[in-house]
Amino acid sequence: MQVNLNKTLPAMGKFHVIFLRNVMIYFDAETKRQVVARLVEQLLPGGYFIVGHSESLNGLTDTLRAIKPTIYQLP
Repeated sequence: MQVNLNKTLPAMGKFHVIFLRNVMIYFDAETKRQVVARLVEQLLPGGYFIVGHSESLNGLTDTLRAIKPTIYQLP
């Protein structure tokens, strides 16, 4: 399924892990906040959100907890 991260996401179910590697570098800060907020809604409690090594979610969301520099978890 093709998904546009800048629009409302289709019903895809909930996920244990979301990989968003090397995508966030192309968005400005506000767009990053919106994309992360949309995707976090699709994450199961205890699920992981993984970004690329050149990316960070610091300052973009307080919903996720940093586990390692590129690995975040939904409590």
